[in-house]
Amino acid sequence: MIRERGRRLTAQAVMLLAVLAAGPRASEAQEASISGTITLAPTARDKLPKEPLLIITASKTVDPRKAPIVVKRVPAPEFPYQYTLAEEDITLVGSRLEGRLYVAARIEPGDPAGGPTGALEGAHPRNPVPVGAKGVDITITTSVPPPTAEAPAPVRKPREAGVVRIGLLWSGSTPFGTSSVPDELRLAFRDLGYVDDQNVTFEPRYAEGRYDRLPELAASLVELKVDVILAAGDSAAILAAKHATGRIPIVMMALADTVQLGFVASLARPAGNVTGLSFPLAAMAGKQLELLKKVIPSLRRVGVLWNPSNPGHAPVLGKLDASARRLELGLQLLEVRGPDDFEGAVATLTRSRVDGLLVLWDPMLYAHGGRLTLLALRNHLPTISTYREFAESAGLMTYGPRLGDIFRDAASYVDKIVRGGNPADLPVEQPLRFELVLNLATAKALGVTLPESILVRADRVLR
Repeated sequence: MIRERGRRLTAQAVMLLAVLAAGPRASEAQEASISGTITLAPTARDKLPKEPLLIITASKTVDPRKAPIVVKRVPAPEFPYQYTLAEEDITLVGSRLEGRLYVAARIEPGDPAGGPTGALEGAHPRNPVPVGAKGVDITITTSVPPPTAEAPAPVRKPREAGVVRIGLLWSGSTPFGTSSVPDELRLAFRDLGYVDDQNVTFEPRYAEGRYDRLPELAASLVELKVDVILAAGDSAAILAAKHATGRIPIVMMALADTVQLGFVASLARPAGNVTGLSFPLAAMAGKQLELLKKVIPSLRRVGVLWNPSNPGHAPVLGKLDASARRLELGLQLLEVRGPDDFEGAVATLTRSRVDGLLVLWDPMLYAHGGRLTLLALRNHLPTISTYREFAESAGLMTYGPRLGDIFRDAASYVDKIVRGGNPADLPVEQPLRFELVLNLATAKALGVTLPESILVRADRVLR
């Protein structure tokens, strides 16, 4: 009897170990969520647009300048509406559903022609709420709920008179026309009071995808004694600028994991002459894989194009492999050093019967994106990459930061430095917003049906 009891205990122990090895129970996994009910006040019900779009957000702060980590869109909801926010709803790359969050909701016209609705919004009265909370109920009214804290207004120190000379160091080529300076970048500076050839001048230098030219181009900007260097395109531009000078302030606006690459000591305290914008490139690539899987549930194997000349790519690949395993995907990594490698790479992927293609952000791949997307389309390969232009050139979808946002944030850094700010003390910021762009014509050509859950999340749908 004692032996029988011992056998039962051993069997129970084995079962317990199996449960522990399998990870958290379903009930524990569900704790990483927030749920509740959204209702309409009587006055709000009378002002609903014909095609209402319910937008539910969860944020770490009430500061409107900071992007929420969750933006969930619900077309034509029926009220009261029961909602759940979970990890899969996260829209801000690199974020987790954890801590305490401010939960709010608003209603907008699903059809822009539906006209304005007024202020139809509401927030949970006891914000912030802990992740795992249930009964996080919201009543949408016609009045704007007062914020629970005020965002501090930025203090702008008067800058000294004179012309600011800005050096632009780009890894890639320019798609911006003969002016060589993006219009959106000029506009970002103009909004801060800088007018071309009056109190600001630009010195653009483009490497045209030839990374060996970057040290020479960076040195030429140092010789010109520019006031600030804007390093853009990828991590190679930052590296070249950093090697060229330890004195001239450098503002990054390139997609790179800057702390991991050693460009700054930390996001909070850069501790050098480099500051600016840091992009979680590995996390963003993982999110792109996740989106491709959501669009194509049958996805099993994905090709990944990367450029070994890009210093930021190699560190991404290991983390991307972990993301793929979590999604139960196999990866096939292919190096491409120039557009002449595209046909061979796509042919290899086609022979390997991959189900989709992830194109890592790279200035060379961006500059020749149209050629690459058409090759993929001819070979029936669904593609995803970073910037909107990739989708506009027949790619299936893109997910990444908006160039306009990058330019505005970079101009703000330059303005702070011109007004006396020390780059070593200016915290490095990560992008606030990422946009999802879908190409319906490409989806139709590929025979891909885009799920409604993806369509409602899209910031742009190209028809």
